[in-house]
Amino acid sequence: MTATPQEKEKNMIEYGPIQLVALGFPDINELKGALLKEVSKLSQKGLIRVIGAQAILKDESGDIAAVGITDLPEEERVKLGAAVGALIGLGAAGDLGELAGAEAGAKAVAENEFGLDQTQIEEIVADMPNGTAAGFFLIEHVWAKRFAEIARAQDGVVLANGFLTPEALVTVGALLAEGVEAAENL
Repeated sequence: MTATPQEKEKNMIEYGPIQLVALGFPDINELKGALLKEVSKLSQKGLIRVIGAQAILKDESGDIAAVGITDLPEEERVKLGAAVGALIGLGAAGDLGELAGAEAGAKAVAENEFGLDQTQIEEIVADMPNGTAAGFFLIEHVWAKRFAEIARAQDGVVLANGFLTPEALVTVGALLAEGVEAAENL
């Protein structure tokens, strides 16, 4: 008997929500390591797990340095890669897509393509001005795992999800003001 998509999704409860954060730093001279210390602190407290992090630095001369880290051992990375690939494949092509996706996800991780590969880093760096840096974090929110377990046990479904940053709220306010002005002009 084949499991339903909902049953398969419940198997992902082993993981908390996963978030991708991309940051740009316009002046490498302002980097003091505080962000990495905070990520490390949150990881050590068990609130997050760093699935993958990639830092890219382009100095004033245009020389490039890149480093990647993860909190996951190889076996766990392959398992997560297969699970994520399976869910993407399931959504794209049903049961056949699930199997193909799991295989592709596990293979990508096994080939160390879980984060950004060298070609992708080179593409990003080509657009970066000298003296700047970029950071990419793929973070599992471990703290939210129990929250998801409780919601799913009560047949809860996610209706919406997102982070409201101060920048997003300013944008919403500006759009609201435009809407009010347009309505007043009518």
